[in-house]
This record gives sequence, structure tokens and C-alpha cells, in this order.
Amino acid sequence: MVVGACVAVLLALPAQMIDINVLVVWAFTVAASTFCPLLVLGIWWRRLTLPGAAAGLIVGGVTATGAVGWSILFSAPPGWVGVLLAQPAAWTIPLAFLTMTVVSRFTRPPEWAEHAVLRLHSP
Repeated sequence: MVVGACVAVLLALPAQMIDINVLVVWAFTVAASTFCPLLVLGIWWRRLTLPGAAAGLIVGGVTATGAVGWSILFSAPPGWVGVLLAQPAAWTIPLAFLTMTVVSRFTRPPEWAEHAVLRLHSP
């Protein structure tokens, strides 16, 4: 427990000089880049497959966390790259959606998927 607490403190030290509002936005960015595509496609698109969902979660989580980490550790570059790193949700969420749909198109959904979607949406 002590080692885990020390690791958490050491990882949080670079963020101590960052405004709390920015940290909250980044936390929501990471959450939205993973859960939003999963929930929307999982509920409304019957072709979502487990590999597609996993790939989208990984891509959304890694890109959002990478952009946040870059913004914490390095100064933002000028121009559009700096803007995209400062507000990564604008591109990480669509990228996660795209990854989920593309990977799901190349894999087979389970046989029970259509029945499960009908059961979710019927009165």
C-alpha cells in the first residue's frame, strides 16, 4: 500500500503546477475518449464486436492519455498542433469511434448480437 501511494504521488508531482480546471477537462477527455464510443456503439450499433470495442478503447485511451501527458511534460508547440494537444477530445473521440467501426467491420459479431439489440430496444 505504501509503495502504491508513493507511485501515485510521484506521478502526480508534474501536475501540481497545472490549474485544476485543466486537469478536470483532461480527466473528462480521457473518459469520453473511451466510454462514449463504447456506450453509443454498444447500444445502437449491432455490428460492434469485442475486438472492435477493445481496439477503440485502447486507441481512445492511449491517444487521450498521450496528449494529456505530452501537455503536462512538455510545452505546447505553436499552431494547430498545440491547440489539438491542449483540447484532445476534438480528435480522440472521433478516432475511437472510427477505430471501433473499422475493426468491427473486419470481424464477425456474435450470433446473439441482433437478438440482444432487439431485446434492449423493444418495449
